[in-house]
Amino acid sequence: MKNATASEFVDRIKQLVGTHNLSDEQEFLNGILIPKSKNIDSNRSGEFLTDLYSNYDLRGRIIGIEFLGRLNETSDFIFFASSDPFDIGIEKKTNKIIMYDYEFNQIHLKLANDINEFIKIILLIFEYGLDGWIYNKQYTKADRSRLLRKIKEIVDVEYLKYYEESYGN
Repeated sequence: MKNATASEFVDRIKQLVGTHNLSDEQEFLNGILIPKSKNIDSNRSGEFLTDLYSNYDLRGRIIGIEFLGRLNETSDFIFFASSDPFDIGIEKKTNKIIMYDYEFNQIHLKLANDINEFIKIILLIFEYGLDGWIYNKQYTKADRSRLLRKIKEIVDVEYLKYYEESYGN
C-alpha cells in the first residue's frame, strides 16, 4: 500500500477475512471485524484518518488495535485508537505514530514513522490474528517470531520496542 486510503484499508480487511471458508460464521465475523460503511456519499479529503472516520463506523472494531469511535484531536496529537491503557495517535509536529500515556502526560512509545507504515503493520498483525479469531488457534513462540521478523522488515529499529514486547516472547 503506497499511501494508505480508507477504502483500500477496508477492502484489504474484507479480503483477509474472505480468505477463510466460514459459511455460517461469516456474517457474524464480518460484523465484528469489518468496518461498516456509513452509507453516505463518500467523503474523500485525501487524509487517511479523516476519510476513514468520515466514511466508516469504527466503534468496537479491533484490527490489531482498538479504534476509537471518533478522532480525538488536541493541539499536539490526533488520537484514533487505543491499546489499554494508552491512546494511539499522530504527533502533529512530526507525523509519527505514537502511544500516549495520559497518566504521565507524555509519549510512551513511538510506533511508526508515519500512518502508511503503521497501516502496513496493523494489517499484518490483523492477518496474523485471524486464525485466532476464527479457529481459536494457539500461537507458538515460532509464530510470534515470524510475525516480529515481518514487522522488522517494515519499521525502523527506533519503533520496535512495542512490537518486541508484544510478539518477541
